[in-house]
Parts: sequence; structure tokens; C-alpha cells
Amino acid sequence: MVLRSIILASVAAVALAAPASAAGFDGVLSGDYAHLDANGGGGSANSWGVSGGGFFGFAPDWGAQVDGGYHHVDGSGLSVNDWNVDGSIQWRGMWGRVGGVIGYNSNDAGGGGSIDVTNYGGFVDWYASHSITVAVKAGGFNANHGVDGDYAGAQLTGYATPDLALSVSYDYTHLQHAGNENDWGLQAEWLVSETTPVSIYAGYTNSKIGGGGPTINVWGGGVKFYMDQPGPVTLVDRQRSGAETYGAGFGPTILKF
Repeated sequence: MVLRSIILASVAAVALAAPASAAGFDGVLSGDYAHLDANGGGGSANSWGVSGGGFFGFAPDWGAQVDGGYHHVDGSGLSVNDWNVDGSIQWRGMWGRVGGVIGYNSNDAGGGGSIDVTNYGGFVDWYASHSITVAVKAGGFNANHGVDGDYAGAQLTGYATPDLALSVSYDYTHLQHAGNENDWGLQAEWLVSETTPVSIYAGYTNSKIGGGGPTINVWGGGVKFYMDQPGPVTLVDRQRSGAETYGAGFGPTILKF
């Protein structure tokens, strides 16, 4: 209950904040849906939920970010409530941003038990050009039931137009004594209008679970609401000046069940 209160308070703070009420504030809220399908008759499931992140500048080029979210996974005998909260310290400059992050994730399957994970790591975003962003991240995690490990990933984002982002990513997760997970992902995000801070996105992820595990195909999409500087702003600028999403995120498929 304490964890859920912290997450809800974090998301509520992001939702209620606005650039006019907090100097240097940039936030994003999203609602999403995904369908998960395991090859070889491994069953399927549906996931839906909400998440939010807020960046607060407290010194020139420096700031802190807090994120929280909730997702429910249901299907093939599964009913999992997935809660997460994390925080990071970031330095942002003209060429990109660098940050360190620590987070907590609780996957509660009711009578089926739960997995509680603490992750920690760092990330770097490099703005190679106005239309290309390269992001990398790496870290480790500790969980109950002896599930510990490390992770690393990279994402390349190209802006076909200032308001259309196309991303490809690769994420690797190593679980001690339990094998590896390799995730390949594609995503497209389109900003509806530069004066209306709402975007829609869709994507696909192929998760290969090692050690004899299944391959899981994840199809999904959602809507984002950006809370940042007023006036006409492109998707490029909203993503680069707003809350970090890829580098601060942690959530391998295998830890969701």
C-alpha cells in the first residue's frame, strides 16, 4: 500500500503540474494498450495502463526526474498488477543528456506470488543531428527469489519530419542462473499538432527468452500528453527537452509475469 501511494502521488504531481506553476518543469503522461502473444502455443495476454514522468530543473543544465506507472496484464490464466516508480538525476546540454537512475518495480500476481525488483543504472542521449538521436543505457537489478542480473540497451531515433519519430531499439537482459532476454523493438510516434501537445504512437517488440523460454511478440500503442513550454513546439524539441523515457525505463518482458 505504501508503494502504491508513492506511485499515485508521483503521477498525480506530474498530472497537476504545469510550466506556469513550476519553473523548468517538463512532463509527459501516457495511456497505452498492448497484446502479448507467445509462440509455440505459449498463450497470450493483454496489458493496459498509465504512466507519467516529470522533469524538474533545479540548476543550470541540471535537474531531477520522477516517474510512476501502473499496468494490468490479463490472459492465459494470468492476472498481474505491475507498479513502478523511479527517479533520476540528469545533466542536459546542447549535444544531449546524461543521467543516473534508480527504480522499483512490483509485479503482483495475487495468489501466484510477486516479484519485487530494484534497478539502478545510467544512460546517455546523443543528438547526432537535428533529425537523429542515439541513446544508450546500462545497469543492474536485484529482486526477490534470487532473480538478479544486469541490462544494456541502445535506441536509434530518426525524425522523418519534425513531428514524426521512428525508433529502433535493442535491449539485453541477463538473469543470473535463469538465462537471457533479447528484445528488438520498433516504434513510430506522431505529434498531432505543434500547438496541441498530444501524440499517438504504435510499436512492436520481439522478446526472445533464453534457456528454452518462448519468443513473445508484443504489439501495442497509446496516446501521450506533453506538458512543457507553451506555444508551437515540434516533437523533436518536446522529446529532447522533456522527460526522459528510454534511458529511465526498465521493464524486461520476463519480469512482467
